[in-house]
Amino acid sequence: MPTSYTDQFFLMDPANPPAGGTALNYVNLTLVDQNDDNDFDRFDNDSVNGSDISSSYPGDTVTINVAGVGNVTYTGTTFYLANGQQVFTPTDGQALQNGTFVSSTWVNGQGPLLVSDLGPPCFVAGTLIETDQGLRRVEDLGVGDLIMTQDSGLQPLVWTGSRTVIGGGDFTPIRFAPNALGNDRALLVSPQHRILITGWRAELFFGEDEVFVAAKHLVNGDTIHRLPMRDVSYHHIMCEKHEVVFAEGIATETFFPGDVMMDGDPELRAEISALFPEFAGDAPCHTIETARCVLRGREASVLSAPLAA
Repeated sequence: MPTSYTDQFFLMDPANPPAGGTALNYVNLTLVDQNDDNDFDRFDNDSVNGSDISSSYPGDTVTINVAGVGNVTYTGTTFYLANGQQVFTPTDGQALQNGTFVSSTWVNGQGPLLVSDLGPPCFVAGTLIETDQGLRRVEDLGVGDLIMTQDSGLQPLVWTGSRTVIGGGDFTPIRFAPNALGNDRALLVSPQHRILITGWRAELFFGEDEVFVAAKHLVNGDTIHRLPMRDVSYHHIMCEKHEVVFAEGIATETFFPGDVMMDGDPELRAEISALFPEFAGDAPCHTIETARCVLRGREASVLSAPLAA
């Protein structure tokens, strides 16, 4: 069954850019993953704005000048469409702003835009994380601070990061109401942030006592729902390995550097590679192990109701 997503785009081709100083205003377009395989490419009739994708180029960049801000560079994917149009969408966690064109770079190699590139897995500012000093706000945590993990006890943070983006479209936070998963307070995370789910369904259908499921796949229209915001500050926390941690009483994940999201963010990849040389060069990040089995959307639907059972 096709799945639709909304994201921001510049109507331009970085390989054939407009003249410097040309106004660039972003628009919201709909991407359709026709065969629900969690990517967008020239195969299987995937489309943007109703037109099939002819080719896609991940890794292009666009630099614009934003009034009162200065130059801003976005890294993303450029789509060539069957109707002759070319469009660029960011994959680096930033929200596009209106501005004037400065410069661009482009790649020659084609590749898909993965659904996971549409949004970073992270916590909303204000989220309380269980630490050696009790509950602390995620934005107050820094490198060296000890957080409680399910598998390894207290572990130091080796990296933290944050981004502020428009809190709509594919960046819309997912809100877990109090008691949605036994939590006392509401939890807000990015759509791709994975939640630890336990119970007989996980064991019966997947042979696992516990599995990770992206927050967006747990939305039920009642206790778990999308909560659009004008803007939202997302925060990442990372340990030496992928860990299960506790946020507002819910078991969830630390930042996972093996996520393909990093492929669209060279600065983030460079920073993580400097901290962890084993991630650098040609070493495939996807070989890094997650703390638990990760379910895709179709698999997650098996666990969707009731979660507490």
